[in-house]
Amino acid sequence: MPRLTANGASLYYEVAGHGPPLLLVHGFACGIRCWDPQVRALSASWRVVTYDVRGHGISEAPRHAAAYSQPIFVEDLRALLEHLGIRRAAIGGLSMGGNIALNFALTYPKAVSALVVADTGAGSDEAADWIATVDSLAEALDRGGVEAFADAAIALPLFARYAAQGPTAERFIRSCLMCHSARGIAHTAREVLVKRPSVYALGPRLRKLAVPTLLIVGEHDEPCVKVHRFMAEVIPRARHVLIPGVGHLTNLEAPQAFSRALASFLRAADSAAKVRRRQPARRRPNR
Repeated sequence: MPRLTANGASLYYEVAGHGPPLLLVHGFACGIRCWDPQVRALSASWRVVTYDVRGHGISEAPRHAAAYSQPIFVEDLRALLEHLGIRRAAIGGLSMGGNIALNFALTYPKAVSALVVADTGAGSDEAADWIATVDSLAEALDRGGVEAFADAAIALPLFARYAAQGPTAERFIRSCLMCHSARGIAHTAREVLVKRPSVYALGPRLRKLAVPTLLIVGEHDEPCVKVHRFMAEVIPRARHVLIPGVGHLTNLEAPQAFSRALASFLRAADSAAKVRRRQPARRRPNR
C-alpha cells in the first residue's frame, strides 16, 4: 500500500498511467475514489496521482486539531510531489481540493505547470451561513459519527444534486462520505473550512499568478459561481468553463464533460510550454 509520511501524518496515495504528471486533490469528505472517472479517462496520456488528504479515507487522522490547517494541507501536497520525485506537475482540485491546489500554486508557482480549480470558493460569500453549516456538520460527527454526518451532508445542495441522479449515485457518494475518521473530518471542518481565507482575499496574489489556469464550475453550484467569475477576472488569461445542468460535484455529475475540458486544457498548456522552450532566450542589450 503506497504511503508517505508528511508533516507527521501518514498519507495514502495512488499513481496510474504514464506521461506528464497530473496531481488531483479531492474535496471535503469525498476522498480518493471520487477521482476514479478522471483517472480512467486521463491515465492513458498522463501520470495521474491521487491521494487521501490527511483526516480522510485511509490516510492518517491526527488526534490534535493543531495538525489541520490550510497551510499544512499545502505542505502535504508538496511533500507528496517530493516523495514521488516530481519537480513540476499539473495540479488540480475540486472544492476544498481546489482551495488546496490554488494556494499551492500561489506558494510554489515554479512547481506547477498548469492549475485546475473546480467548484471552489464556498464560504467566500455569506460567510456566517457557511460557518454555521460547517459547524453543524462537525457537531453531527461529534454526536453520531460518520453515519450521522453522511445523513446531514447528503441533504446539502453541495452533495444533493449528484445524489439525486439515482440510487447508484446516492450509494456511491454515501460510501465516500462514510469512509473517513469522524475525528479527521470534524477537525478538517473546524480548522480548515472555517478558518481558511476567502478566495476574494487572495485577489492581489491571484492577479500576479502566471501559471496557466483552468476554472471549472457547475451552472447550479450557487456558492461557487460568483467566486469563479471573480477568479476568471483577476487571474491572467485564465480559461473559464461553466458546465451546464450540474451542481457542485462537476467531476461526478458530468464526468465526461469535466474530463474533456481538463484534457483539452492540459494539452494546450503542454503545447504552449513546448513552444516557449523552443524559443531562443532574449539577449539583454549591452550597456
